[in-house]
Amino acid sequence: MKLKLLFWLLLVGNVILFGVSRGYFGASASERREPQRLAEQLHPELLSVLPANSEKLASQLRAQPAPTSPAAANTTTAAAAPTAAAAPAQVAAVAPSCTEVGNFSAADARRFSEQLASLNLGDKLVQKLTQDVTSHMVYIPPQDGREGADRRVAELRRLGIGDFYVIPDSFPNPALRAGVSLGIFRTEDAAKAYVSQLISRGVRSARIIARRSGAGKQVFQLHDLSPDARSALDQIKSAFPDQEIRACSA
Repeated sequence: MKLKLLFWLLLVGNVILFGVSRGYFGASASERREPQRLAEQLHPELLSVLPANSEKLASQLRAQPAPTSPAAANTTTAAAAPTAAAAPAQVAAVAPSCTEVGNFSAADARRFSEQLASLNLGDKLVQKLTQDVTSHMVYIPPQDGREGADRRVAELRRLGIGDFYVIPDSFPNPALRAGVSLGIFRTEDAAKAYVSQLISRGVRSARIIARRSGAGKQVFQLHDLSPDARSALDQIKSAFPDQEIRACSA
């Protein structure tokens, strides 16, 4: 009997709670606890429908900020990029200039140098001795002195090569003494062609060296001249009409 009474009491209590939560007995519990939410709800009786051409509607639309899409944001960023990336133009580095004058004989070089002294160029002025290439020698470099030369001579004869001579100890260039000369040629191309022939016959140690004239010429190189110094150089050079002004060779 007691169990039946307890069952019916629980059932009635659940029905009452369900009805309260659904609002069957007045305002719901959530409404009583959150009155501010009720105050924020829309009031449909205050809504009005405006025609499409209403001036009031148009003014409201103009007052709203335009939405920014990702594409528009990217466009704005891209447009601003040149301004952000803009920087003061860097001054291009000016490559050092070099002016070369001459091939002077020894006497003319002294005269030219004396006149250049008035420009006070200091380390901007460099004087060089150049020598013209007159021929090219094909040779076998020296090794082990005279005994080494004798061995190379014997090997050349064994290979059937008889056009050679041993460079004597009196030769002006000591680095070539006791070497074996295989021929003198006016052009480098002719010397290279003969070296190719020697290689085909088994001589693989032949080399080429340029032979230069003994007298030589004087060349003046002037670096980074100011406009005034360049004008003075042109005036000095006018006294040497046979000489050439040019850019310095590499």
